[in-house]
Amino acid sequence: MTLMRTFLLLVATSIGIILLSSCSGSSTPNNVVVNGTVSSGGSAPAVAISGATVSIYQAQTGTPVLVVQTTTDGSGNFTAKVPVSSSNTNSNPALYYAVATKSPSIQLIASLGSGPLNSVRINDLTTIATAYAFSQFFQTDLSIAGSAIPLSIAAGMAENLVAAESGSASLVIQTTPNAYETNTWSALGTLANKLGACTQGLSNACTALFAATPAANAAIPANTLQAALNIARNPANNVTGIFNLANASNAYAPALTANQGPSSSVVREKLDAWTMAVKVNNSGNANCPFGGPANVAFDVNGYAWINNNVIQGTANSSNCLMVLQPNGKPATGLANTPLSPITGGGILGSGFGVAIDTLGNIWSGNFGWGNNVPNIGSVTKLSSRGVPISPSTGYTNSLLQVQGIAVDQSNNIWMASYGNDQVVVYRNGEPANAVTYSNGVSQPFGMAIAGDGTAWVTYQGTGKVAKLKMTNGVISNVFTVNLPGYNNIVALSNSRPKGIAEDSQGNAWVADGKASTVYAINSSGAIIGTYTGQGINGPWGVSLDAKGNPWVANFGSLSPSDRYSIVQLCGATGNCPVGVAMGAAISPSTGYTLPSAGSQVLLNSGAPLYGTGSPPSYLPLMRLTSVNADMAGNIWAANNWKPSAYVDGISSDPNPGGDGMVIFVGVAAPTKAPTLGPAQTP
Repeated sequence: MTLMRTFLLLVATSIGIILLSSCSGSSTPNNVVVNGTVSSGGSAPAVAISGATVSIYQAQTGTPVLVVQTTTDGSGNFTAKVPVSSSNTNSNPALYYAVATKSPSIQLIASLGSGPLNSVRINDLTTIATAYAFSQFFQTDLSIAGSAIPLSIAAGMAENLVAAESGSASLVIQTTPNAYETNTWSALGTLANKLGACTQGLSNACTALFAATPAANAAIPANTLQAALNIARNPANNVTGIFNLANASNAYAPALTANQGPSSSVVREKLDAWTMAVKVNNSGNANCPFGGPANVAFDVNGYAWINNNVIQGTANSSNCLMVLQPNGKPATGLANTPLSPITGGGILGSGFGVAIDTLGNIWSGNFGWGNNVPNIGSVTKLSSRGVPISPSTGYTNSLLQVQGIAVDQSNNIWMASYGNDQVVVYRNGEPANAVTYSNGVSQPFGMAIAGDGTAWVTYQGTGKVAKLKMTNGVISNVFTVNLPGYNNIVALSNSRPKGIAEDSQGNAWVADGKASTVYAINSSGAIIGTYTGQGINGPWGVSLDAKGNPWVANFGSLSPSDRYSIVQLCGATGNCPVGVAMGAAISPSTGYTLPSAGSQVLLNSGAPLYGTGSPPSYLPLMRLTSVNADMAGNIWAANNWKPSAYVDGISSDPNPGGDGMVIFVGVAAPTKAPTLGPAQTP
């Protein structure tokens, strides 16, 4: 009996040693050693935070898993061995993050990515970046939860703002097309200084910070992480009060100057909201640069497929389509991914229409620009890897100058054939099986699919919106809505609707650029909302996020604006801040802008926006045609035309194409991709 007990004890001890080794042994292949520092301060000597509890979590759909916990030493340093599952792969990434808690008031955070990172500096800057990038994934207890791909997208955006390894602004933010061309670098430093005053124990700093950063329900934050998250989630709230916090540190630079704050008299540099935006303009090949990006469709992996109008610096059609990774870098072609930019398949002067079908194929409409375009219209079909499926001329059956494209739940491809006044459907994605509808159609532009499979379409030529259905291969009109100012004669219409999107309640939201109005139309065809002002300025595109809130892309009017913006409206679902009614703006009266920090806008080539020797531009956010939410809640805005577009358009050397995409980090409800019908949660 004694021998048996001894044997069992030895076995149990051996098992315990094996389990301990598999979880924490430094020689185990599944362990990643993270060496880190917790501090406050950047360009000034950092203040070490000793005795802080560092907790490293693995985020998942439910409650995150605490994988290791340790404490910082007298220099703020720590070492942690993080067990990493063998199932953590590029196709199934696990997301790790670290929380450093010094006291009930002091809590800092950093994203560790899917590695996790081998080294990290957790500070006020990483806290700001993580709060913004993961703003839609924080739970009430300040844990982070979500599915793998959306979380990995958020991690990429956090790294776009701040490099967690160094705890400083990322190379993306420090260099063109960001740097001082936008105010993001300086805004990051400013907010980090507000947090830093509290973190470093400046007199009354925590009390003042918390009072200035209430949540949407007016609850006062109890720690620095909650304060940062409240700013990220409510960027238009108390902008002046936060900017004017008197007891901020000056440890992080650059920071916004008084002339770049909310009271600035320089409109292009004035702070309107605490949004954080990242501009991207690298197509992947200098021979085919960004020139008038028009619209974007996100695939199941979060890659952005972007229609591109023109050859940069000319008015002639571009023959390439851009594909960006979820973090905004060009797709590389590695591991069965597309290689950006893509040519072939008939791509020529891509217009407003781009969509992804139920099989993962990409459909891009070719509108054609300038003097290098044959008198045909087509649609391009690409595989999920970007391999052309359509012929070198594209599919041309029944099409001329395609604008909006939408895919219904039965994989029918609905297209606005602008040039020949037709709505064209390729049944089940087959060009040979085309169905057309032309009764009353005049310059069809926007397309959107309803939850029941019917299709909304805008008629730019006569100021109308129609709802169509297809039964047994025949398209018929459900109803037509005459917008205020419509006229059956194109030239006389005072309404020019373009983009359209449907919400989960069956309401269509319509952007009318000529009237500078957004309309809401219910499922019976009644106009239930007419929304103007609030920053709405020549709206072109409109989309819905998963909360049902509309986002509006402002193209502007004939006269160039001092700056351009996107607008967030309260939708019909009621998922809005307290007291904000349907159709009222959640964004400030200017919309969400992207101020300059004083440097002129440069193209990816390094040349000025208008070319060498031309007047400089200081507007990184330009005339916009679309805004779309990705799976992490980032809004991608398409800089379609240069700021003084109409001036360029009538000059002797037309040069209309805008530059790049601007990504507003974490401002929207994460939205499933690809989109079929009304927006859904991923």
